[in-house]
Amino acid sequence: MARIPGGFSSQAFAIESAIHEGRDGDARNLLFKALSAGNADEQTQTLAARYFAPQTRRRGRPKSAPAHWFDIGVEFHSMRGCGVKYEDALGELSEKFGRSETNIRTAVAYYDEAKAAHDEATAE
Repeated sequence: MARIPGGFSSQAFAIESAIHEGRDGDARNLLFKALSAGNADEQTQTLAARYFAPQTRRRGRPKSAPAHWFDIGVEFHSMRGCGVKYEDALGELSEKFGRSETNIRTAVAYYDEAKAAHDEATAE
């Protein structure tokens, strides 16, 4: 029979399986039981340290959706469907919403991405 490698831990294997399967509650319970019983091996302790380590946050303000992106996107595509030129539609929406043309372009791009994702999700 083949030898089990020295770095194998049945405790850590069960815990890692739970983590990878998205069963965070089970993983937390298994870690707690192993650590509180005092028989956690080195790999289980390392896994616990990684699991309970505070998550680092990215610097700066989190990204958010452009203001009025849905209204801008719907109106932009409505105007384009009626034959309004691209630059004219940007200018009109810029005045209406009090945003720069760059912000209008960003909102339209955000709308297009959201619509594409929605269409893909509902196509199935």
